[in-house]
Amino acid sequence: MEANDSQGQPWFPGPSSRYTQPQALLIGLILFVVIIVTVVGNILVCVAVCLVKKLRRPCNYLLVSLAVSDLCVAILVMPMALLYEILGTWNLGPIMCDVWVSFDVLSCTASILNLCMISVDRYYAITKPLEYGVKRTPKRMILCVSMVWLGAACISLPPLLILGNTHGETPGIPGTQCQVCQNFGYQIYATLGSFYIPLSVMMFVYYKIFRAARKIVQEERRAQTHLETSHCYLEINKNGSGPESRLAVSCASSPAARAHHRTSTSSTNTTFIDEETES
Repeated sequence: MEANDSQGQPWFPGPSSRYTQPQALLIGLILFVVIIVTVVGNILVCVAVCLVKKLRRPCNYLLVSLAVSDLCVAILVMPMALLYEILGTWNLGPIMCDVWVSFDVLSCTASILNLCMISVDRYYAITKPLEYGVKRTPKRMILCVSMVWLGAACISLPPLLILGNTHGETPGIPGTQCQVCQNFGYQIYATLGSFYIPLSVMMFVYYKIFRAARKIVQEERRAQTHLETSHCYLEINKNGSGPESRLAVSCASSPAARAHHRTSTSSTNTTFIDEETES
């Protein structure tokens, strides 16, 4: 028999939930699998970079930072978000609400900014490989990682330290709510800094990467075509005997020119043979 509370409601997912019990169990199972896969995948990335010597290069520091930010989302944010989504109410108190919201904004913003910094790093690596390869030192990449997390902290800390988040009872909404600060100015600031500006930078940078990569491919194809259509022939021009003989290299760039070259070469060789016979 299904366990009920004092009002005849099932104890799980509770009266504030918008899901039925089978729906809550299915959603909880799916999201739990997503959490486990996210944790295991990002741990493997960090372990691989740490243990494999060839991967311990400055260019992979940003990838490790991205994996750490996603790992923080999976461990510190997603489990409580799963409970909040299924139960429909926040049961962990206002302090945990502030901590959870701050970690949520910090980790997600750091993940997006890491992607943005990776795009910039790839752009310079493709367009200026020699010059940027010298500048891509461990100290410089650690500085880039620090800038990413500092930028994420500047977006996540104002609600925790100054503005305050939204938690408690909300009129007309059952259960206790826990939301990030709803201040209009902060919403504009956080949305631009954590999404729209990084998105614009990534779109611009990857467009430039696409153009640079296409230009490189086109130049390689032109060079390969030139090598395939240009054939060089080695011939001996005999202006006498002994030291007066010399080597000459001539190139033909089309099939007709190569055929004409072979004809003229045969004619020259025949002339040389006749001269030797007469002598």
